[in-house]
Amino acid sequence: MNAPRLAVLALALSVSAPALAGTSLVVDASSGAVLSSENASQAWHPASTTKMMTAYLALKAVRAGKLGLETAIPASKRAASQPRVKVYIRAGQEITLDNALRIMMVKSANDIAYVIAEGVGGDVETFVGMMNAEAQRLGMNDTVFTNPNGWHDPNQQVSARDLAVLAMALMREFPDYSDYWNTGSVQLGKQVLQNTNGLVGRYSGISGMKTGFVCASGFNVVATATRGGRTLVAVVLGALSASERTVKAAQLLDDGFSKWGGSGYTLASLPSGNGGRANNICDEVRRRGGGVALADDSDVSGPIAANAASGSGNDNAMSERFGGPQPQARATGALLMRTPSGRITLGPRAPMTPVQVSFGRSPSSASAPLAANVTARPDTQFARDRAPVITPGAPVSAGVASGPSTRTASSNGAIPRGTTAFAPSSEDVQPPSNAFQSGPMKLQGAIRPGAAAASSLRPGSAAGIKQAARPPVRPAPAKPDAAAKAKPEAAAKAKTKPGQSEPKPQPARTGAVKPPVKPKAKVNDDA
Repeated sequence: MNAPRLAVLALALSVSAPALAGTSLVVDASSGAVLSSENASQAWHPASTTKMMTAYLALKAVRAGKLGLETAIPASKRAASQPRVKVYIRAGQEITLDNALRIMMVKSANDIAYVIAEGVGGDVETFVGMMNAEAQRLGMNDTVFTNPNGWHDPNQQVSARDLAVLAMALMREFPDYSDYWNTGSVQLGKQVLQNTNGLVGRYSGISGMKTGFVCASGFNVVATATRGGRTLVAVVLGALSASERTVKAAQLLDDGFSKWGGSGYTLASLPSGNGGRANNICDEVRRRGGGVALADDSDVSGPIAANAASGSGNDNAMSERFGGPQPQARATGALLMRTPSGRITLGPRAPMTPVQVSFGRSPSSASAPLAANVTARPDTQFARDRAPVITPGAPVSAGVASGPSTRTASSNGAIPRGTTAFAPSSEDVQPPSNAFQSGPMKLQGAIRPGAAAASSLRPGSAAGIKQAARPPVRPAPAKPDAAAKAKPEAAAKAKTKPGQSEPKPQPARTGAVKPPVKPKAKVNDDA
């Protein structure tokens, strides 16, 4: 075999081989010591762990005073059209940054991630530029972001090392906001949304962070936990099921808390990747993951097993994918146990009281700084309960965000109740010459409150108003009188002309005699 063919074969093996193995990392957050790692610098698709950077930039804007947690951010059509997982916010609805962050980090809502991105950056493209600039500043050398919610893009990638760097930046710079990534559940209306991180409510000392799933990446999780004054960060990328990533993360954390020594590396000294592209493991996820419908919100409240969705029944199902020792699950803080069949299970979730969240403004929204997508587009966005101004003769367009006092019952941002539109009373107003051409419809006349008057109608318009049809009225039955009795006799005389004799009676016909026909009863006939 010649040299060029050997080189091509070697390159193909180097690209395809890592796709069969997951990547993981455990770091001591206080010292930065790497306690365990496996392919930690390998490029990987981030999925919804991308939202960690979206939250980081939002909190950084709050710290700089550019936004407030009570800032109301209007949702655009682009944000509302994002694919699920989502909470189906509608274009024109508003949500405070506080509620948006809670929903995004708990439910991993793709539409809300876009709302936050537009509220912080003005538009998505600007925000993505901010994400990549911040990644470079933090030293996330293997990272490229292309969107704020992690929806799959072949060019979007991170590494376990980079996600650990981002997690430590969030904890170090924003310790007062840890409840955003550690809330067990939120309640939006009547729906309770559970945290997609299966460790929340199950693992002793868990303090967040974020999960992620697209078919190309498998199941990812970044998890932080604190015990005995130590805080660890565990990253698992490329698990084949939501339960596998959760149990694997619990095992890595247990193993990390059980030892002080590590690999000899710190997170800062851990080498970056070689600039390669992330592999797509979708085929493996479908094949070894059981071929079932997958989603990032597939976690349940009951116990979960490491290989519950992997389709493998042996003890080595997870060790085949993730190397390293498999700690014995006996009386650990994670409540890990082994079933008689050999599966490693994690106990049920503890009961959690959901945090109430909602769409719309809060009482403090009126004094909070304006969102960037409001100040950047004042012609189409309305802020702080300011009613839209409708100019006669200008194109009519409803605002995408307005306060409760300016909305109709359908909450569509249309003309408020109590406002009526009438044609002008001036006779010299004529329809425009291009009334039937394409383009926005022009508003003819003014909009003013009041009752309609004859003077407010156009000349001749009253002639076009048809009266409502009324049901026919029955005539009252007439009483018999002398004139009515004389009518039969007068009619008989009128048939005989003067000078003619009365008609002779006709002879009776022979044959069968028909029975006399009874006359029909008359309606309302008097006796």
